[in-house]
Amino acid sequence: MVEPRPDSVGLCFGCRWKRGATTRRGSVFFRCVRADVDPGLARYPALPVLACHGYEVAMLFVVLMHYTRPIEAVDAVRAAHVAHLERHAREGVFRAWARRSPPSGGVIVAAASDRAALDRIVATDPYITAGVASAEIVEFNPANVRLAL
Repeated sequence: MVEPRPDSVGLCFGCRWKRGATTRRGSVFFRCVRADVDPGLARYPALPVLACHGYEVAMLFVVLMHYTRPIEAVDAVRAAHVAHLERHAREGVFRAWARRSPPSGGVIVAAASDRAALDRIVATDPYITAGVASAEIVEFNPANVRLAL
């Protein structure tokens, strides 16, 4: 499976209008939903996109995972959780993550078009669906980011 790199995708990787989709075979496609209302934009643009009049920076979020069950129960679904993180990283949503030390939960840095879109992704996380963790989502202004996420 080939991981898309931000430089191979261009502006779409960090755009609020991008929707990533991973096929069963692991291919990743980026769709521009702004193209639905702007005929000057391609729904599936040729990558990398280096200039775009519809580009808008995606909102950034910190997802704080709080373990609600003993660490043994958390570790039982950890592989599925990491697969979920990796899938959404390929789609450009999750940018960084780590388990807290001591292991009381995790921290995820995410970029999404809006809070509702991220809520839907977090709700399908195996930690959440298995009931071993809860999530707290904090939004922050991407204008204050100094390095690429």
